[in-house]
Amino acid sequence: MQQAHALAMKHVVVIGGGVGGLSTAYFLQEQAREQGVELRVTILEARDRWGGVTSSSTQDGFTLEHGPDSVIRTKPAGMALFKKLGLDEKLVGTNPALTGSLIVRGTKLIPIPKGLYLLAPGRMLPFALSPMMTWRGKLRTGLDLILPRRAAGAPEESLAQFVRRRLGQESLERIAQPLVGGIYTADPEHLSLSHCMPQFLEMEQEHRSLIWAMRKRANAMKKQAQKSQQASGAVSGARYGLFVSCEGGLQTMIAALVTANSEAEMCINSPVTSLERTESGYELQVSDEKIVADAVVLAVQAQPAALLSKNIHPELSEDLASIPYASVATVNIAFKKSQIKDLPDAAGFVVPAVEGRHMIACTFSSVKYDNRAPEDGVLLRAFVGGAMHEGHLNVSDETMTTRIISDLRDWLKVEGEPLFSTVHRYNNAMAQPLVGHAQILKRIRSQEQRLDGFALVGNGYEGVGIPDIVAQGEDAAQRIISAFAEL
Repeated sequence: MQQAHALAMKHVVVIGGGVGGLSTAYFLQEQAREQGVELRVTILEARDRWGGVTSSSTQDGFTLEHGPDSVIRTKPAGMALFKKLGLDEKLVGTNPALTGSLIVRGTKLIPIPKGLYLLAPGRMLPFALSPMMTWRGKLRTGLDLILPRRAAGAPEESLAQFVRRRLGQESLERIAQPLVGGIYTADPEHLSLSHCMPQFLEMEQEHRSLIWAMRKRANAMKKQAQKSQQASGAVSGARYGLFVSCEGGLQTMIAALVTANSEAEMCINSPVTSLERTESGYELQVSDEKIVADAVVLAVQAQPAALLSKNIHPELSEDLASIPYASVATVNIAFKKSQIKDLPDAAGFVVPAVEGRHMIACTFSSVKYDNRAPEDGVLLRAFVGGAMHEGHLNVSDETMTTRIISDLRDWLKVEGEPLFSTVHRYNNAMAQPLVGHAQILKRIRSQEQRLDGFALVGNGYEGVGIPDIVAQGEDAAQRIISAFAEL
């Protein structure tokens, strides 16, 4: 790592080589070119590879995703980055033949009723006919149609408090907890609704009833889809569904980001042990070497960011340390098609915590995306752990896999042993935005802005998905380069 550089050149160090760090470094260089700033970028990654929790591999003709497997299209930052990286033609959409997703009840996989979105049904007949809930639970859910809206200015509610008040305990246990758990791996009793799903608070305030609001939302989406189809002249609708991935998995995106950062100084196996503020910028300790920088981006989890910022802003460090994380594992399991004769045409299923099983969700990877398995193969991916089930992680990989396969035999009638399985563990990887997170985040961003040449990027802040983190990286880069340009 060279320390000397031209006097006019600015040096930015990005700590963290996941999607957040790599995309931030890319945007820093892009912004520097646009604003005429001479820039040197260094990316430091503690581990021995790039990508963070995002990684893919191949084995015996199967394409395995070890972390996230999709990017949502409705948040533009992710799709914009794909375009800039030249990945437009390497994107794949979910299988158009998918009939939706499923929810476990006992030994059955129940289709999620049409029109149901995360918490509430938008169409009452499919919901009423579904066996996913008891009639008592459905009737309690229907009370939402007559319940008053909550008074404005009332104390913040957790997701569980909100759902229990509007839709009842069974809706919480059988719908909200498993569906939201599949996104945040969180305990709904503590999860901040206002931060994670503010649209439902807006629905209550505007329409009073969630069910009525969902019905209007479903009708509006149907009309918009029809207009889009007519405008494009396409019989089958848009090229992609709600989610996309890359041919060969999301590792393709990581490889493209690494290539796009080829002019940066990229260092793996380089953990930063301390960060200090100086009169002119920042000083970092990496192994036995000191690095001087004009600006620093912490593109890491909030907990390590708290440790690194302790000496430069104690109050900021304290707020960062207050953001909890949950651990999770992914288990990829490959079978022959003959071993699972009736695999549903669905993206996968979620498992309510009240079922007492060993996984929180399972993706039918080879059904969700094409070319993820050989012609005669099936690839499944289970998720284990999360805030409500971290005890399930305290076993060996072999025991974890055995338990998962046992559950799969109940739901999918799996025969025989798998062709192979892989387990990937991610300790303290999933941020848990709890009640009060909005206030903590407001303080963090305020404190961050008071530090010249300093930025935070990660899943502990505005969102947990790839587009959320990419958007943070772009904002951080614009702020840092704009400040340099004004000097």
